[in-house]
Amino acid sequence: MMFLSVFLIFALSIFDGRASYFGVALFLLVGVVQVCFFSSTISARKLNSQQFFVFILPLFIFFSWCYGVVIGLLNGVNVSYVFTNFAGLALYVIFYLFYFSVGIKVSKKALFFSAICSAGFAFYSVYSAFAVVGGGGDSSGIGLADLRTLYSSAFLYVVPFLFICLVSLFLQTDNKFGFSGYVRAFFWLAVFSFTLIVPAMSKGFILVFLIMFMFIFLAGYSSALRHLAIGRNLFIMTLVVIAVSIALLLFTNLYEVILFSFSSGEGSNSVRSEQFDYLVSEWNFTGAGLGSSLDSGYKRDETGYGFELTYVNLVNKLGVFSLPLFLSYASTIFYGLKFFFLDGKRVSGAWVLGSMAFLIPGAGNPLLLAPVFVFMHFLAIMLIITELCPDGNTDEGNETESGAVGS
Repeated sequence: MMFLSVFLIFALSIFDGRASYFGVALFLLVGVVQVCFFSSTISARKLNSQQFFVFILPLFIFFSWCYGVVIGLLNGVNVSYVFTNFAGLALYVIFYLFYFSVGIKVSKKALFFSAICSAGFAFYSVYSAFAVVGGGGDSSGIGLADLRTLYSSAFLYVVPFLFICLVSLFLQTDNKFGFSGYVRAFFWLAVFSFTLIVPAMSKGFILVFLIMFMFIFLAGYSSALRHLAIGRNLFIMTLVVIAVSIALLLFTNLYEVILFSFSSGEGSNSVRSEQFDYLVSEWNFTGAGLGSSLDSGYKRDETGYGFELTYVNLVNKLGVFSLPLFLSYASTIFYGLKFFFLDGKRVSGAWVLGSMAFLIPGAGNPLLLAPVFVFMHFLAIMLIITELCPDGNTDEGNETESGAVGS
């Protein structure tokens, strides 16, 4: 039942983001029953100072939500707006139920099956667009969004597994893969790459993809410089990336499309730039409270509190009390980078960083605190706490259970 509840949190959001709250409700029910009736199987884990810092931040994130609710109500904001604005902050209090009742293997398995579902949804959306209307967008446009067939935040589920495929193929040096292992890894690499990039044609998703490749190159070539030897797969990948990049620049207008998509002239970028000015102009130390609208009267929807620039909007609503969330994000990314680049825990680092990939598109889209990404943050925090155990390196175990897509 625990697997089913976590799976439903992810899988239901493929069709409707609000439906994932059904999975959250089931998770709460199953978790409470497990704690009440099977508490003997749950034991507290002694944490060191680093683990405790990461562990305690979700509680302070919940407190920041409570603060935002109080300020919003005191300012006379519509009650329904108060409790729907950044509602995902309230979910952080159930991290501790997640920590003590859900295993890492269960979470990874649920996310993997959800990633397969999102991949199937991605292929179907592209097929439908081309089969029905002969293409996936307005061919007269010159931005990436004009090539879009469907935008779904669920496509981000594939990122941890895509990252692990890249690590398995291009950073492994022990040659333990057989031919079938390489074929399987390349298959999932192709499937997950397509899922992340093609249907949504999102600047944020593409940036996630490019950053993963950049990390592979940085890690691979820093190791090559230390050992004065470069892996065959990494060398081949480098040649392929260079050749494809040259071909795209010479024979397509990709360069112009990318420049336009990230320029201020692109419609969505100009709107976000406008939002930024309005939101920042009304920043204050204590925040305006959850559900509040701007004094200027500027708004993006009928509620008045919703904006695409989620980070800036969080500071506007919570002021200095948005700090716990940003600290939790920053510490999670810090440890992910540390595992990946400094500690030699490539798989664990890929899991943590891949689980937090939503932070990049979340900067310009209101998806940051959706239940699915709150739970992906939970998984990343649990992985960090596990990896920070002083009794040994746990990356090998993670590689065994997560490397099914790339080994």
